[in-house]
Amino acid sequence: MKQYSKIFYLVGFLSMPLFILLLVYGYVKLNQMTSEEIYWGHNRAFAFAQSSREGKLILLSVTKHRCDALKGLECGEGKLDLAGYVLLNITPSHTEFQNLISDDRFAELKSGELPQYYLLNTSGEIRFSSKELPSLEDIRKVRKE
Repeated sequence: MKQYSKIFYLVGFLSMPLFILLLVYGYVKLNQMTSEEIYWGHNRAFAFAQSSREGKLILLSVTKHRCDALKGLECGEGKLDLAGYVLLNITPSHTEFQNLISDDRFAELKSGELPQYYLLNTSGEIRFSSKELPSLEDIRKVRKE
């Protein structure tokens, strides 16, 4: 029995690194799965709730690639006025993209030219639409209407 216990200790000791690697891989995979739908810190429900709570407009940006931490020119890199919006980014691989295409208000998306930017109010009404990020003047105009 003593000779078998040494083998069990050896097998247990050698399997420990494999177990740790599996835990790390599982942790990374779970983080990827949970952050797949929520990026920029906002999903659709959160963006509309925050918009109505803070009285801000929603900047819906439909881009080819995800906007992680506002990196990239089409995501608004270097734009100081982005703090005035509640940001919501949707890509063609996103599940909400199919809903946008089926909505007649977003007919421009069917042509496939991205990026497209929309300023929405809290009820989801489109107040501004453009192929470029809205400027401060555009926001002021929309807020006055």
